[in-house]
Amino acid sequence: MKKYRILLTAGISLVVIGVGIIIFPHILNYMNESRMKAAVESFDERIDQMYGDTDTGDIDREIAAINASADTDYTIEDYVKDKNIKADENSQKYDWALISLLRDQMERYNKELLEQGQYELNDPFSVEQPSFLLSTYSISDNVFGHISAPAINMDLPIYLGANQYNMNFGAVHLSYSSMPIGGESTNSVFAAHRGYIGKIFFDNIVFLNEGDDVYVTNPWETLHYRVIETEVISPYDIQRCYIREGQSLITLLTCHPYGSNEYRYMVVCEQVKDQNESDNDT
Repeated sequence: MKKYRILLTAGISLVVIGVGIIIFPHILNYMNESRMKAAVESFDERIDQMYGDTDTGDIDREIAAINASADTDYTIEDYVKDKNIKADENSQKYDWALISLLRDQMERYNKELLEQGQYELNDPFSVEQPSFLLSTYSISDNVFGHISAPAINMDLPIYLGANQYNMNFGAVHLSYSSMPIGGESTNSVFAAHRGYIGKIFFDNIVFLNEGDDVYVTNPWETLHYRVIETEVISPYDIQRCYIREGQSLITLLTCHPYGSNEYRYMVVCEQVKDQNESDNDT
């Protein structure tokens, strides 16, 4: 009888362990999906609150009045400095003046990137460093926005800097690629894990087809793109992700094949020119 109980206990234990092995990744995935959804919703809520609380044209009018009266080249950077506007690390609100400064500096960054080249995109250490420290601009959690693809039911928060810490939480923007604000002669490169146990990030971008829609929501707008190319490339072919002059692109990268990092799966998307048709779809 004692031997029977021992065998029964061992059998039950094996069953419990087996079931645990099967369901544990699903539990992890559920937790990760919930966390990413919360990050996206928090970003959207803070953005909505900022626009709801702010006359977004007020600063522009003030700067224009200063320039008109004094014939100067007064900028948003001068405005923030003169008003001594700084991010409050204890506040959950986004500051419109700092967000406006961020936009201005990102536009400048993209222009300089086009002029100076993207050779540092080949350096893994360089792309790990965020192009901008978002906390300086009142975005304390480093979530710059989110990237979505309805065809594969994907909506991931975007983090600046392709380091391992950020890649644990969503899609990452590679430094020394264009900042994801759209515009001619830009290519914003995003990377995310594939085959990460208990977490689904860019796992399903291999099912995106030419013509599928992809959206990038940043603090100012939602940009609409469509897939124009998919390809398997070498990890050393990062130049395939360089800016293509005259085009407004984003590029999605993940490991390939599934469970291996031997190659990269690349999805190239081009911005849809008429934003009015689909910007509210997300």
